[in-house]
Amino acid sequence: MPVTILVSRAGDAKTFTSRISRFYTEERPAALNTIAYTNHDLLLHGHRIGKVGSQLEVSIFRKLERATLQLASLMAASKHLLYYQEACRYWAKSCKGLPFFRRNGERIAPPHGRTKSFVSAEACAFAACLLNSTLFYWFYSAFSDCEHINDALLETFRVPTTWNNERWIEQEKRLAHSLSENSTRKKILTKQGHKIEYDELNAAKSKVVFDEIDCALARQYGFTDEELDFIINYDIKYRMGRDHENEAEQ
Repeated sequence: MPVTILVSRAGDAKTFTSRISRFYTEERPAALNTIAYTNHDLLLHGHRIGKVGSQLEVSIFRKLERATLQLASLMAASKHLLYYQEACRYWAKSCKGLPFFRRNGERIAPPHGRTKSFVSAEACAFAACLLNSTLFYWFYSAFSDCEHINDALLETFRVPTTWNNERWIEQEKRLAHSLSENSTRKKILTKQGHKIEYDELNAAKSKVVFDEIDCALARQYGFTDEELDFIINYDIKYRMGRDHENEAEQ
């Protein structure tokens, strides 16, 4: 459950925050001891206070801010469709076109999702890679309610003018193939009697491809090696889950 603790003092104009701090139930007794605070003035849309816990994160945000375009500038009515799921926990779910979803034998658009169209296949592929990146997940964690991705968060994401210097179509194809290879076709029967079929993704198994995308994004935004390392490993303990922990211990 997302919980925020606010402490204020009259006359104190400084703002200190921590980053999002996740923990397993057995880690609860020591949870507060792991929290670090940093002083900053990061705001998104004039009211979203950045949930960051280090000056390294402040530096990453400032480099995003320096990008002169917004993702919305690459959008236009076209056949190049991007789908993204509103609900987000540890992985943002996005893809070119509509993902597989069938109700009572009929292919339909999945519920609780949104679509955007882009000016070109390259722009759509870039957007798909961006939304699946750990960079976007960090941004979402820092400036959203940690449960939903909305149009404003997506459309106002800053994009460098050099965004198309990378081979995003090839990168998106590798990502789509990896996600497909690591998905499982599920069939369920709803309380209303509908037969639903969909592909359940195991995004953690595509982490290597996500890392390739983040390396490409780091080149465009001018991140240092330290900043890229932070992004690639952001929240990795909880995003990769217990299986990752067990593998690391072996």
